[in-house]
Amino acid sequence: MKLDKIITLANKQVKIQFFAMERSLRATGCKLPLWVIPFNEDKFELPDNAFWWEDKAILNWTKEHNIFEMCRKYQCFLTNNYQYVDSDIIFIRNPEEVLAAHQGFISSCTHWNNPDHTYNAESRSYFKSKSTIWQQGVFNAGQFACDKQLYSVEKLKKVCLGRYRKTLIDQINIYKDQVAINLLVHLTGIRVTNLTLPPFNMQSTWAGDYEHKGFEEIYWIEEAKKPYIIHWAGIPKYKKMAINTYFSKYLSETEKEEWSAFIEIERKKRKEWSIRNLKNRLHHIKNVLKSA
Repeated sequence: MKLDKIITLANKQVKIQFFAMERSLRATGCKLPLWVIPFNEDKFELPDNAFWWEDKAILNWTKEHNIFEMCRKYQCFLTNNYQYVDSDIIFIRNPEEVLAAHQGFISSCTHWNNPDHTYNAESRSYFKSKSTIWQQGVFNAGQFACDKQLYSVEKLKKVCLGRYRKTLIDQINIYKDQVAINLLVHLTGIRVTNLTLPPFNMQSTWAGDYEHKGFEEIYWIEEAKKPYIIHWAGIPKYKKMAINTYFSKYLSETEKEEWSAFIEIERKKRKEWSIRNLKNRLHHIKNVLKSA
């Protein structure tokens, strides 16, 4: 695969994560242009060799059907030779070099060992109709690469409005982008190659697998099997882990202060939510006991 672009999705709210991602990409020696799909109208000034990428036909269509904003990454399917990453990702190795020997649709996550949130009942039924080992083909929708254009605008609309409309449009705000994107990719018939499976056996790209110090000497001994990206998918931003230094080293002192303030707000909100949830559960138990 010969990459000619890196694609991401962003708005002002994830600006600090975006800058860390962009700086880590450049630190690997990758000079490819960065195409940024706007999550919404809350944009910010981009660095050199990065620009906002909006396909008006897709944008208007998603608004018309009230489709979850993360699904604007459907735009990726209209082009080829790209690596897509969410903004909460850091590059460890140059994606051009890592993907040069691969073709087709490439993933590098470990969702095969925990496929939750990559399917619903409808899409799982489709996956199972194609393979008994379908779990090997599901992937995290925040990181993938492809050298082929999978859809035209019209074909994408037709598929989304067809048999799987419930998953791809009507209930997209329930299932989110990951379920929809997995289904859309598999409906094309393209083979999904996961670099963390044999014969490649790349180490995990999920930040949650690197909580403790010294992980490099354990897991990253072989350069060829070292992950080329690290993804903080589904991890509370305030969680302290050894891998977090790979993110923070790309921030200025001012950005570090802003980030600390931001994650403290998230921590407090999570704590308040947990307390409310506990109170609701205790109230429910109390009512059950009263009625017993």
